Amino acid sequence: MASEEWQQCANWLVRCKILPEDHRATLPDAEIFDLAQALRDGVLICHLLNNLKPACVDVKDFSPRPQLSQFLCLKNIRTFLQTCKKVFGLRDADLFEPPDLFDVKDFRKVLMTLSHLSKTDIAQSRYSGFPPNHRTHRAPPLPVEDDDDEDIYGNLPRMALENDLDDNEEIYDKVYQDDDEEIYEDLCARRHKRGSHPVTPSELPPPVTKLDYCVKEIHDTEKNYADALTMLVQHFIKPLRDVIPAGDRDVIFAHIEKLLEIHKSLLVELQLACRQAFSTTAGSASHIAEVFIKWKSKLLIYGDYCSNLPKAQEKIDEILKRNETMIKAQIETCEKRANEGKFKLRDLLHVPMQRVLKYHLLLRELMRQTSKNSEDIRTLEAGLEAMMDLSLYVNEVKRDNETLLLISEIQNSIGDLQMPANTSLKDYGRLQKDGELKVRNHQDNKMKTRYIFLFDKVMLMCKSKMVDKFLWGETYNYKEAIILATFKVDDSLLTKETQLKRGDKWNCPFIMVKKENKSAYTFYAKTEDMRLKWIDAIKLALENTQPPDHPNFVMHTFDKPTECYVCSKLLRGVFFQGYLCQEKKHGVHKECIGKERERGAGASVPPIPPRVVEPTESRRLSRVKALCDYIGQPAPGAGRNVLSFRKNMLIDIINCTDPQWWKGKIEIVEGWFPQHLVKEEKLIRKDSYVDVQINENGRVTSPPQPHTHGGEGYVNIEDRGLTTYKWFVGNMQRDAAIDRLKGLQNGTFLIRVSENPGRKGELSLSIKYDNQVRHIRVERNAENHFFLADTNFFKSLPDLVEYYQHNSLKDSFPGVDTTLVYPFKTQIGGATGPGTRCLGYAVAVYDYAATATTQLSLCRGDRVAIYSKTGSDKGWWKGEHCSSNKVGYFPLAYVREEEEE
Repeated sequence: MASEEWQQCANWLVRCKILPEDHRATLPDAEIFDLAQALRDGVLICHLLNNLKPACVDVKDFSPRPQLSQFLCLKNIRTFLQTCKKVFGLRDADLFEPPDLFDVKDFRKVLMTLSHLSKTDIAQSRYSGFPPNHRTHRAPPLPVEDDDDEDIYGNLPRMALENDLDDNEEIYDKVYQDDDEEIYEDLCARRHKRGSHPVTPSELPPPVTKLDYCVKEIHDTEKNYADALTMLVQHFIKPLRDVIPAGDRDVIFAHIEKLLEIHKSLLVELQLACRQAFSTTAGSASHIAEVFIKWKSKLLIYGDYCSNLPKAQEKIDEILKRNETMIKAQIETCEKRANEGKFKLRDLLHVPMQRVLKYHLLLRELMRQTSKNSEDIRTLEAGLEAMMDLSLYVNEVKRDNETLLLISEIQNSIGDLQMPANTSLKDYGRLQKDGELKVRNHQDNKMKTRYIFLFDKVMLMCKSKMVDKFLWGETYNYKEAIILATFKVDDSLLTKETQLKRGDKWNCPFIMVKKENKSAYTFYAKTEDMRLKWIDAIKLALENTQPPDHPNFVMHTFDKPTECYVCSKLLRGVFFQGYLCQEKKHGVHKECIGKERERGAGASVPPIPPRVVEPTESRRLSRVKALCDYIGQPAPGAGRNVLSFRKNMLIDIINCTDPQWWKGKIEIVEGWFPQHLVKEEKLIRKDSYVDVQINENGRVTSPPQPHTHGGEGYVNIEDRGLTTYKWFVGNMQRDAAIDRLKGLQNGTFLIRVSENPGRKGELSLSIKYDNQVRHIRVERNAENHFFLADTNFFKSLPDLVEYYQHNSLKDSFPGVDTTLVYPFKTQIGGATGPGTRCLGYAVAVYDYAATATTQLSLCRGDRVAIYSKTGSDKGWWKGEHCSSNKVGYFPLAYVREEEEE
């Protein structure tokens, strides 16, 4: 019965267009936790309410992308509960409590609330509810639990502890239908198609080639955008000048007239460049790129426009709510004259934001339609680089403004927090992590539960204050703070006494010690994974405020748009955008600390971005031997980790694209070192490979017999440690292996325990080669040695894999000319299951240093599997680092997709 409840709920959410039809919670092998995970952050259930009754939840009242912050997730859940009560008429008894969903403490109660919601008149007017066959306003009580129900629900809190919140970015984009794009398309991209834009003598000739069409799109959309700005000035600013008070008017229409002035002049130059592109026989787009390079500095005004936009829209809402009939009527009149009332003024103000974020996309398409051998290509690259830099800057301004609102919310929620004069929480950096921990102060040795807010510079310890069961966790009492710069994480002090009693759920400690050793705190997390994430967040916060080996650089807020002294890219955002060198007063990115200034930096035209074109072999792991000891001097800089080693140690190379610094790995430790301190090590066969005697006829003198699988067979293969390898997947059928590998990169491989009746329990190698999935038997001889062909034998499966990672399979299988390149679990589809696919690969063309634990750090030449491009409009993609296997977000302006090479 319990299984029917949650499956009916999942199906209802599909009908409500909240879950996609192919969501994992709807699959035949789905489990109840799949549904719980999708709802835990509160985003989808808030969208659900807006689907049932449009605009009943104000977007300002919930966070559409909470970035796994407990504070924001609980805020979303409380918003959902309050709206259910106020708008949909649910009783308190019908509502679950926030921990029932966030911690999955009582998911059955969550299902009950959703069932009651589905039976309200508002919901029933759009979609049939669940359970079915009940038409009353009140949903019938869900069945009483039996033992099977207890099994289904009872494990959920433990599973919630063991599994982090899902990042549902793909689902959010399907559910949240943003009207801003539609408005932009209507006003700019499609206007000329509707016939509302008259043809004038200045129009371009009819396009012929794909390049012509790209040029025409750039020209026409820019002209339409200039018309849209003119419409805002002529139909809104001028008629409302004597209607709306000057102070309100300045907020609502800030920068619009200046933008019109800029784009009128930009359009004149762009029209000339587009005509030149049409006038040449082969079509030359370099002049178009030069226009954007020239105007980049003027377009920085979009940062200010973006910062003001939320205030402008709020001001419009505020004016309309005043019930001042004359003002409201005049605004509606303006809307009708401007666009026949199709779009509201507050929505039209989004068009400039949409336009500035399109330039890099238009130039990227222009580049795609230009021959790689064309003389224009380097100028186009420079133009694309300039507009991608502008796009990332504008997006980060927007994100920083959202961050500042979050920090303000947190400060307001801590009722008794006393800040120093002229100081607010934003002066302590960005929020890195928040959540509950148990804390023991070593001075009084008392154990207390605290809600922790970790910022770059400070850790706040608070106590959650219960106001109302639906406002749980909304307010906090301040208890104490740790200035991070004076502390360090030191697990060397952990002892048996540090552990809590056996069975306590808070049993994963870490210690923070004051550097003068005068005081210390022990923090307890519920799981080892949580403990490690807290430690990573603390270390990243310390790294942000105290760059390793560079004490002269301090995190700094720049008052105006500033270019990095080293790379000439813009420092991103509106607060703590970068680092200020105390000696030379230069501003730099985190990843540029300690680097020499790039050639061409500071010039009016940005340097041409480097093209990282690596031969296939360079991406494969090679091995070098250390010529001498290295313990970190000279330092690699740019926030890179040092890889220390002793003479004659062997190092696996991960990245060798930098002519001076290479990245390597010794066992599980990765880092950077000077390349001149090592030499290439030729791979020789280890003595674990069995020597085979070959007779004069080329035959093995003692032909190996296939191993007879008796009672032992491959039983307990996981106990042999294979599960730790990223190429081993355990039991898997042949068809399943094909399904998992077919969407991945050629060279991706896995080793599985066959489930096919003829070879059940035996090992098989499956590899993607030449866009097909091939299967090779992994045999064992009488001596229990592994082999693929009867020429090379190995004492262990890892030895076999290592050999074929460096030697082609073609020697044994002529039709498969490849090495084992990418272990399955290092690829996105392999790491996260069949429902996720790798969209492609990108190579970093610049270094990037992560400033949050959800981001990936990149070094030039690093390779990333692209998992999601849904954040393209915000300047970020999601992917998996092919070396570190970490999944996170990275700026798309810092990479180039491989197909573009």
